[in-house]
Amino acid sequence: MGDRWVGIRAWTTGHPSEFRLGLRILIAGMAAFFVTDVVLGLPQSYWAVLTAVIVMQASLGGALKASIDRIVGTVAGALWGVIVALIVPHGGSWLLAITLTLVLSPLALLVAFKPAYRIAPATAIIVLLGSGAQEAGPILPALHRVLEIGIGSLVGLAVALLVLPARAHQLLANQAATVLGILVQQIEQLPSRLAGTADAAVWLQAADRRRKAQDQADTLAEEAKRERRNRLTDTPDPEPLARTLRRLGVDMAQIGRASAEAWDPVLLERLTDPLGAVVEATTRFLGACAAALGKREAPPPIEPLAAALERLSAVVAGLRRDGTTRPLPGPAIERLFGLGFALDQMRRDAEDLAERIAELAPADGTPAPVIAL
Repeated sequence: MGDRWVGIRAWTTGHPSEFRLGLRILIAGMAAFFVTDVVLGLPQSYWAVLTAVIVMQASLGGALKASIDRIVGTVAGALWGVIVALIVPHGGSWLLAITLTLVLSPLALLVAFKPAYRIAPATAIIVLLGSGAQEAGPILPALHRVLEIGIGSLVGLAVALLVLPARAHQLLANQAATVLGILVQQIEQLPSRLAGTADAAVWLQAADRRRKAQDQADTLAEEAKRERRNRLTDTPDPEPLARTLRRLGVDMAQIGRASAEAWDPVLLERLTDPLGAVVEATTRFLGACAAALGKREAPPPIEPLAAALERLSAVVAGLRRDGTTRPLPGPAIERLFGLGFALDQMRRDAEDLAERIAELAPADGTPAPVIAL
């Protein structure tokens, strides 16, 4: 029983962001119900509750976008539904079908190009076919729908801003640390891949996780930029960090191609030590960068990694001078210099990563200030 309790406690403490998001969703849903049902007495308060729950995202920037998209889509759908319902007669099934076609055609095209506005056709359908529209006309139900969804969106945004707010730039830093952790796992496989003893499936699985983590980082970067545009934070532009992560991912993909087949034993004998030093230095640097991002600290020094790569370059140059590479087949030489190019490019991107981390770390060590609404 004691071990089970320890496991549950470790699991709960290991997912703080998920529990905070769950609490915000709960508070947003209940607050929207209280405002629309208890205070205003709107007829279908569940629309506000659903909206407040739907717009609640992991970050404030995400909640802001979801709220704006929800309000714009609702207003557009309600307005178009009212216009068509007032102009086109729709008594009887056939006329109603024609009217519904006129309502849905432009809104369906809108959703095809802008999926975020999916609420627009749903709102127009309710305005046209809802029981309230059949009894009292389309205008009053449209106003109710806009009011309910608008309140739900605003309540959700307010909760995202005031209750344990999660800023996208901090979530981006955490996600960047995740990407760097996966890169470390991949670079550690390099010696065994060159020796032909690695499991190729392990590399591919890590590459897939890295791509998914980078996609999530790109999404968070967009949300962080949205927070900056709306003056919710004054942190640096997140795009350079996201771009650097993508470049590091490309570098690792090139390393994967260069190490896809086992290398000639003659090459491995000469390169094992310098390559091992490069792997160790890269692992330490990227791991330290991940820790610095999470703590908003200064980046680690790049010099150990640069020195290890210079040593490797010197050894490769020596292989060329003494003629070791001459009897090798063309593909083997291509892999040798392809790996050298990829590692050199990774060094350049590692330098850029250090600069991005330095931008995010406040000079006095305190968290970056946040501008409240």
